[in-house]
Amino acid sequence: MLCDIRVASLVCAIAVGGSHQAAAGQAPKGTDPLRGFSQSVEALVQRTAPSVVQIVVSGYGPLSEPGRDDTDVVLGRQRSLGSGVIVDSDGFIVTNAHVVAGAQHIQVTLSPLTAGDSPVRSLVSGRGRTLDATIVGVAQEVDLAVLKIQTTGLPALPLADYDAMHQGEVVFAFGSPEGLRNSVTMGVVSAVARQPDPDDPVVYIQTDAPINPGNSGGPLVNVAGEVVGINTYILTESGGSQGLGFAVPSAIVGFAWPQLRKFGHLHQGEIGLGLQSI
Repeated sequence: MLCDIRVASLVCAIAVGGSHQAAAGQAPKGTDPLRGFSQSVEALVQRTAPSVVQIVVSGYGPLSEPGRDDTDVVLGRQRSLGSGVIVDSDGFIVTNAHVVAGAQHIQVTLSPLTAGDSPVRSLVSGRGRTLDATIVGVAQEVDLAVLKIQTTGLPALPLADYDAMHQGEVVFAFGSPEGLRNSVTMGVVSAVARQPDPDDPVVYIQTDAPINPGNSGGPLVNVAGEVVGINTYILTESGGSQGLGFAVPSAIVGFAWPQLRKFGHLHQGEIGLGLQSI
């Protein structure tokens, strides 16, 4: 009986020692939380990226040339880049109004469906299709615009419930910063409702996810793959990201884009008044 007790104690000691070694070293592959987090992010990006587009806008505008007086205005051809997100499988895309301002010609480059490709293969097959787009509607007051491309069967992203959003929630910014198409950055929601300008009633989602020129119009996505906002602008002194990015909330997008699709503009609320001298 004494021998059995000693054997049992030895087995227990070995088991406890083995568990301490596993905790001190690398966790088993199937239970590694960092690997699980990385795989979850990869899966999210693969689901979301095909719904993000690059927008190339051509038009004419004033050119700044050194040595010229401010009163001399020289018009020339301009080309700018932005981003957008597919919100309807029939080819409707939401972006910022300032992305398409002054546009004479708009082209949209779709992201290729290359999930699981090797890095070298993705360089070869990662160009995507480029299609001409037309402006369906513009709402300058909320800095949103809706574009249409002539194709169907596109992967569209759903809009998130704005009321369910919380400060500190993990989000991902998709787009083409500085023309680098199919880029994604990660951060958190710094503030759910921020009003940078007290005279402007529009509120924004503030995030520290790196946003740079070219991200405008791209989606800010939550961990469920839903659009929580449209990346709009940043506060910066250097011209690059300083962790102060702002996105138009999904509640405003959900209200505005159906009206822009149907009417081309937003229908403002109206009240009837009758005036009488007293």
